[in-house]
Amino acid sequence: MPAQPRPTARRIALGQELRRLRLRFSSKLTIEDAVEGLPFSEAMLQRVETGLSSLRKAGHLRLLLERYGVDDEETVEELLKIQREASSEEWAAEYKDAMTPPLMSKFVGIESAAQTIRAYHPLLPWGSLQTEAYARALVAMQQPVLESTTESGDKAVRLRMRRREFITREEEPAQLLAIIGEPALRHVVGSVDVMREQCAEIVELSGRENINIQILPSHGKRYRFAGDFSILDLGGGLPPQVQVDTAWGALAISGKPRDVGIFERRFERLSTHALPPEETPTFVKKLAREIK
Repeated sequence: MPAQPRPTARRIALGQELRRLRLRFSSKLTIEDAVEGLPFSEAMLQRVETGLSSLRKAGHLRLLLERYGVDDEETVEELLKIQREASSEEWAAEYKDAMTPPLMSKFVGIESAAQTIRAYHPLLPWGSLQTEAYARALVAMQQPVLESTTESGDKAVRLRMRRREFITREEEPAQLLAIIGEPALRHVVGSVDVMREQCAEIVELSGRENINIQILPSHGKRYRFAGDFSILDLGGGLPPQVQVDTAWGALAISGKPRDVGIFERRFERLSTHALPPEETPTFVKKLAREIK
């Protein structure tokens, strides 16, 4: 499967460039000042600069660039091209009604465009590492709590299987560095057979050149962190994005250097305290035999 189009990445790139142009024009030009008299709101420009939205009309972008003093037609046309690509619909739109957290569609869009993914999951295998049977059992477990339909659950499983392709496709697969807590493979989801199949999948995937899996054992004095998070590196000069699962079952996403830096240092500490990748197959095979 070839690499996917990158509308989310293009939105982030366009937003970053528009923010740079606004501050270059005047370091004191606020977002409120920038939209004064223009046919879109301060909230809209804020969403554009953070990559959550794109300006839908070319005329609106032209007006904004004119305000920023950008009159070089070649530059304007290049930004309009980026805007057209950024406005295209994500492939994941067909799964939208199966995405519970509000920012899930943005996260999936960024994930599909990522060159490198660093992920930490202490209690569940990282989504893209899950087998279909495990994902289906996990969704079934959550259905009564979320009061979701069977159809929505089926779509959620299909989406998870589609996301696996980001790391297993033949052309330009993402580089995955995953740290999984030992409890993620000891907690029985579905059945013992489902868990043993999941363990076998972890072993198989850990043998791929683009996938590096470490296990953080439960025993011993080790650095630990309670919540899931992932760091998505897009390449091409785009800022990395960090995603964190919140206690409310939602997602928080940030590209702020300080936020990303904290989680990069956190991942480095976790990686240092986890078992080395070459020990993953032996450890997981032994664990699978112990599951009851």
